[in-house]
Amino acid sequence: MHRKSQPIDSARRTPRQLRSRDTVEIIFEATARILQKEGRAALNTNYIAERAGISVGTLYQYFPNKESILIAIARREIARQESAVLKAMSSTTEEMDPARLAIRALIASLRSRREARRIAIETLVSEGFGNEIVSSVQKLAQMLATRSERFWPERTEPVSPVSLFVITRAISGVMRSASQEQSPLLDSAEFEDEVVHLFHAYFSAPRK
Repeated sequence: MHRKSQPIDSARRTPRQLRSRDTVEIIFEATARILQKEGRAALNTNYIAERAGISVGTLYQYFPNKESILIAIARREIARQESAVLKAMSSTTEEMDPARLAIRALIASLRSRREARRIAIETLVSEGFGNEIVSSVQKLAQMLATRSERFWPERTEPVSPVSLFVITRAISGVMRSASQEQSPLLDSAEFEDEVVHLFHAYFSAPRK
């Protein structure tokens, strides 16, 4: 009697895939620690491999150089930030201002390992992939447009694409400056309040 075949789980990772994912995470962690404690000048593939507890040959199986590691870290940070903010924007919580929820999520994404994140993002831009940051901001603007009734429940006319462009790029610029300058303001409640005020003041100001 033949046993009934089990359905194949397409989402299940093979041991090799799991090991690969774990190795990449170890490389990311070692890189971030070096950047946080010693800065970019100390970063090289031999040192990363040493801190990760792997051979440099193993590291080269995943990344050809330190720049590719930094770019991968930057892409992961952008994806995490985007996911966190989109989740906040989609929240059905009625107890808090949705704009504050989204801005709070955005600020929180910038607080961890600031130096490592700053260097990774700078590398992404310098290597010619700055459009990926732009693409992420565009997604957030599109989400804001689709959720406009939640952000502006009393508004009767649709928010114009120009207005969405201006406010999302204004907030993105403030956040980028705070991150690049490693500003302690990111940890203050007042900073969050001011960005929330910027959002609401922009749309409440009378138009000619």
